[in-house]
Amino acid sequence: MKNKISRFSCIIACIIVAVFVAEVAQGVARSPMDIMKEVVENVFHTLHTYPVGGPPENLAKRREEIKKIIDSHFDAREMSKRALGKYWKDISDEKQDEFTQLFYWRLYNFYIMRLEAYSDEKVVYDKELTKGNVAAVYTQVSSKRYPEFDIEYRLKQQGDDWKIYDVVIEGVSLVANYRSQFNSFLSSKSFPELLKALHEKTPQDSLQ
Repeated sequence: MKNKISRFSCIIACIIVAVFVAEVAQGVARSPMDIMKEVVENVFHTLHTYPVGGPPENLAKRREEIKKIIDSHFDAREMSKRALGKYWKDISDEKQDEFTQLFYWRLYNFYIMRLEAYSDEKVVYDKELTKGNVAAVYTQVSSKRYPEFDIEYRLKQQGDDWKIYDVVIEGVSLVANYRSQFNSFLSSKSFPELLKALHEKTPQDSLQ
């Protein structure tokens, strides 16, 4: 009888330990490197599942899946704020939201065009640097068709998660590049004119 009780107690103890370990594991925040590996792997999986050279219906499915990945891991508002620079604080919350929506479409369009040009690229994860609530993940991309090039992903912590707010390709910051364009435009024109110009270049159905 005592042996049965001891065995039963041992089983219960093992179950409690297993549940506790599982809960702890789920509560551990993923590192910026882990998140970037997940993002890249999910993108490549999507490109392989719905290849560019496949049937016509692949186009909508591929872009839908890639948009989900971008929605989940990119901080469009933070990117918009940094891209607009000093002008951000001078506009209303409503206009900030409108600009973010328009700028997000430009980012999505930028990425989707380049992602669909990928074929045999290989990604090597070099290192991760973290300072406070920001981090950088350095990668190298190689291909049979093109020389090796560097991509740095910059992320900002949000709770237990990390969101991408900039991508630096061969030393050129995507956000800084857009900020230069917007600053040049706004040096001689108004912010409403910038919004109008962005609207003219943005299909209305993409904002739904």
